[in-house]
Amino acid sequence: MNHPIVSREAWLDARKALLEREKALTRERDALAAARKALPCVEVYT
Repeated sequence: MNHPIVSREAWLDARKALLEREKALTRERDALAAARKALPCVEVYT
């Protein structure tokens, strides 16, 4: 992969944007896990 060379400011802007996406993904994953835990139970007969 050929990555461009940029200034620290440009890198920091890109990193902050990526961090926001990562945080959004984490929030969505947490919400999905909470929804899974909130599913109703079903009685299991043994």
